[in-house]
Amino acid sequence: MCRRGNATETRRTEKLKLRTRKLKGFIDNSVCGNQTRHSMPPHTLATLATVLSAARDADAALTLLQHEALDIDKSAQLALFLCDSRRALITERLTPLATGVGRTPLNVSVDHLPAPIRRSLMSGATFADFGAESDDYLKLLGLTPQQDGGILSIRGLTLDGELAGFVAVYEPRKRFGNKVVERLAPAIDLFALAFERIAEHDARFEAVQALEELTRNIHTEYNKTVRGLKAELDEARALNGSPEGAAAARIAQLEQALSNAASENSTRSARLAAVEEQVSRAVSRLEEAHVELHSQGERSREQGRVLYEIERALDMGDDPEDIVRKIRAVFSHRT
Repeated sequence: MCRRGNATETRRTEKLKLRTRKLKGFIDNSVCGNQTRHSMPPHTLATLATVLSAARDADAALTLLQHEALDIDKSAQLALFLCDSRRALITERLTPLATGVGRTPLNVSVDHLPAPIRRSLMSGATFADFGAESDDYLKLLGLTPQQDGGILSIRGLTLDGELAGFVAVYEPRKRFGNKVVERLAPAIDLFALAFERIAEHDARFEAVQALEELTRNIHTEYNKTVRGLKAELDEARALNGSPEGAAAARIAQLEQALSNAASENSTRSARLAAVEEQVSRAVSRLEEAHVELHSQGERSREQGRVLYEIERALDMGDDPEDIVRKIRAVFSHRT
């Protein structure tokens, strides 16, 4: 009797799991659109979005992305390449290591990559793989291919419509199952948002530093010129208690030079004010872009929360109709 009861319970459990998988497949196809069932768990996406939004630099963000890649496949390799869009060069490679992030200078032209790959990089939205030439291009980028070969996939990172870098994922060849890059795609999308936010913050910081340096140079040059002219004027007045003739002409000349210096300083101050206004407008635009990035991050977290609620309904529900009713309730709360 005990064995018969256990067998009955096992069959009932298998039927429930089968119904749950069918219902989950229906929801994935009808609600989630193009998202795959092998993508990262919703709670992981929500947590990753929160942590990436607090990352201060590209090293920290890349380390977080490396942890996500290792959770999917221990043999996957991940790297971030920085580009100079004006010279069309790949200038640096960032590789996650056990002790931090390694930085390696590069001088590789983007034109060395195939034309379809370059177009995909500039779009900054899709992955492109090198197929059978993956190992050759991996060596070009300074990485070591695996003994049995693999697939190299890259995704562009754009800033103001220009290529700022790209993420490269190298994984073993598989005959079955989804690629690592497909399962890691949601995390890389969040990393792209964080990379753009960090790049804009660095650009704003560099602009402020350049303005401060320009201001210091102008004031230093002006003060030096004024001190020199005043010293010459004081010396001339000391040598001539009551300036007459040539001494008076020299003093007038020095006073004229001092007046010219003051006029030149006024002109430079006007130019400095114009530069400050331009930088202020640029900073304002960068702040607006940062607010937009924050809004996108909030939407990503909201989508992660909805996916988590759907997963929770699937795990806790027994009746398909009850599960569908709970899922509809999630979407009704969202709207």
